[in-house]
Amino acid sequence: RAVRVPRATMSSGSDMLTKQRWAVVGNHAKNPVVERITNRLRSHGKEVHRVNSPGKSMPPAEFNFLGECPGPIDVVDVVCNPAMGMKVVEEALSLGIKAMWFQPGADDPEVVAKARDAGIETHCGCVLVDLPERREANL
Repeated sequence: RAVRVPRATMSSGSDMLTKQRWAVVGNHAKNPVVERITNRLRSHGKEVHRVNSPGKSMPPAEFNFLGECPGPIDVVDVVCNPAMGMKVVEEALSLGIKAMWFQPGADDPEVVAKARDAGIETHCGCVLVDLPERREANL
């Protein structure tokens, strides 16, 4: 039976959106939403690392594992199926990552509960909805 996990409040998502170093984990080659999320975060001045879903190895992702990213990661944005998401949570735990954002479809209650129960701050939502598109000022 699936564990029912309440969605995190918007304030936790807002707090996460203030953090600077992100890793977006998903299929960057085949899922255009993964690249849109990466680009949206970068347009807001975030340092974003592209990480493949576990078991995948293809460009344009720069890394195959979270542990390959240089320096600490403030937030892991999960954009993959629950089976792969569970592997991402396990790797995040081993690296001491403190915050994880779960996109719709990746926000399986058991995966989110595993992260939350281990003390990782979690948020379920869509970066493309919660972080407005940047528009150039008309000069």
